[in-house]
Amino acid sequence: MTADLITAAALKVGDREGVKAMSMRRIAAELGCDPMSLYRHFPDRQALLDAVADLALADARDPDPGESWEARLVAVLTSIRSAALRHPGIAAHIAGRPPLQRHGRRLAAAIIGALAEAGLPPADVIRATQALIAYLAAALAMSLQAGEPDARWRELRAAIAALPDALPDDALPVTGSDDQFGYGLGLLIAGIRVEAEHGRER
Repeated sequence: MTADLITAAALKVGDREGVKAMSMRRIAAELGCDPMSLYRHFPDRQALLDAVADLALADARDPDPGESWEARLVAVLTSIRSAALRHPGIAAHIAGRPPLQRHGRRLAAAIIGALAEAGLPPADVIRATQALIAYLAAALAMSLQAGEPDARWRELRAAIAALPDALPDDALPVTGSDDQFGYGLGLLIAGIRVEAEHGRER
């Protein structure tokens, strides 16, 4: 029994049965061991889920270092979101507690490196990283509810169409969709670009 074996088993349970199944008892049953044996490797369920969340991001790829900083940010944040959504049992945990272990640190370093290359001063690199992670977490939480346009989406589209200066009612993306995520990320990156340019002018 090792921490890696337990973490991999927990991820499989979550993928197959959802987040509610990821209890110490259920994971121990998956491994055919006593639940107390898991506590020799993880002090509590939270610590185990943190490890599972990090493992879920193992296949989130590092961006191509030859690309622009903007392209690298899009690539790494999109890759994190996609990796998390491939593991719906742990995706909500990733949204609420972004991993701080091996893969979390690797992906954070890619984000920080791209922002530093953009020309932001060090303090703003940290603030911008925090803003991007917060956006990613919120977008990921919404993505877990994504699907076909529902009654609420149609109500919102009708409300937009009824505004005095009517906007196109076919331009509303589904909540949590790839389209919504990509557009919002583009807005954030455009703001970072402007902020970096202003910093260079000062």
